[in-house]
Amino acid sequence: MKKENLLFLVIPVSQILILLGNITGKRSLNFWGYGGIVLSVAADLLLLYVLIWSSRREKLRKELQELSYLQETERMQNEMLEAKQKELLDMRSDFEKRLEEIREKLKRGEEEAACLEMDAFQVSLDETRPADYCQNAVVNAILSEKEKEFQKLGIKTEFALLIPRGLKLDPLHLCSLFSNLIDNALEALAEIPEERRKFELNAEMKGAYLFVKARNTSEKSHAVRKRRKGRGYGTQILQELAETYEGNYQAGYEKGWYTAVVMVKAVQGR
Repeated sequence: MKKENLLFLVIPVSQILILLGNITGKRSLNFWGYGGIVLSVAADLLLLYVLIWSSRREKLRKELQELSYLQETERMQNEMLEAKQKELLDMRSDFEKRLEEIREKLKRGEEEAACLEMDAFQVSLDETRPADYCQNAVVNAILSEKEKEFQKLGIKTEFALLIPRGLKLDPLHLCSLFSNLIDNALEALAEIPEERRKFELNAEMKGAYLFVKARNTSEKSHAVRKRRKGRGYGTQILQELAETYEGNYQAGYEKGWYTAVVMVKAVQGR
């Protein structure tokens, strides 16, 4: 139950105090007095039911959100695996074909042409290598997928990530952290002209904590906008993640840039 819901306890507590006041004051209650008590108890029970139902609904929403991120992570990993397998098959076929061409040129004494062919093949190999943003496979999968959206929107990106493999974070929560930071930025960036779209992502370990900072250009009207229907849960999820891992979440707008910083405890025993 959320802390703010405890305020509703003022109602039943006040009713109990009124009842105790009547009893200790030895005032007799008539039919209407007893009727009022019954209705008050019924109202309290109804209020308790609403609070419990609201708490369960919020818990269910979080579980559905986590399930959505889990499915998204699995989908990204499957797509990357399929793409990798296809690339390997294509590379093998291309390698065999080009190797045969190089051999033929060497047999004919065309060494310069063979060297040019090998250089061109090396370039194609470099282009097919997957991007490694950091050592962490989960973060790599997320950024590889989000990179498509950055390119589609013409966003200039800058990444500086020093994230190790062995983080003591639930992979689902790690996925949720980066996905929400990026999705929030993408929503804001889509509302400004393409030439102004910039996104920066920095992350590093400081002691036992992982610090992640996301910056994106934005209109002030978007930065201060209240939560929209069906959207806007990203900030709440980030705040809850920070609390779960003994950390902190801060965000703010200044001079055309919106900055969000998340700190989470990612290493045990420190």
